[in-house]
Amino acid sequence: MNEFATHVNRRPQRIGLFPRLAAWVVDQIAMSMCVFYMAWKGWDLGQDMSQRLGLDEFLAMYAPMEDALIAAGIAGGLIALLAASAVVGGLYPLIEGVTGASPGKWLLGLHVGRDDGGRGDVGLFLKRMLIKSIQSVLVLASGLTGVALLGLLAGPAGLVIQVGTLLMLAPHRQALHDKLAQTAVYRRRELQSAGPRA
Repeated sequence: MNEFATHVNRRPQRIGLFPRLAAWVVDQIAMSMCVFYMAWKGWDLGQDMSQRLGLDEFLAMYAPMEDALIAAGIAGGLIALLAASAVVGGLYPLIEGVTGASPGKWLLGLHVGRDDGGRGDVGLFLKRMLIKSIQSVLVLASGLTGVALLGLLAGPAGLVIQVGTLLMLAPHRQALHDKLAQTAVYRRRELQSAGPRA
């Protein structure tokens, strides 16, 4: 009985840089495939965007790339590719924000949990996602509110979070966004067997 209790209450091991880097690579490949599929299919994302934003000068500057994309089968060209990138770049992180595991983490058996080894919830996952994506969040907030200062802060804030990923090399194995959100990444099976913690 005592051995069973010790097993159930054991704290799972945090995952460091290299498994998380592998999950990130899988996610980047999956996101790229989604972007190219959406751009290839068209879905009229690009036409609406180019008409609203008045991107004639932009398209003229990138005309050779536009011609190459159209020749490759992406009918909407550069605008379709940019629109698909914006949609996928905005929605893909929500997968991890809602479930606690991006597709890359899920494939490698990783999952986000509380920094004390307990399982997380949607609120915790979303908080982590917002901190991790602070650059995009500030750019979006700037665009929606018209407060230019938020856009100016986006670059430095994003850089701090990106450099903060090197903290995964420390003994605590938490990136800066994990520290701020009070999360860590674990093997899914260990996190599930660890039991809930308050």
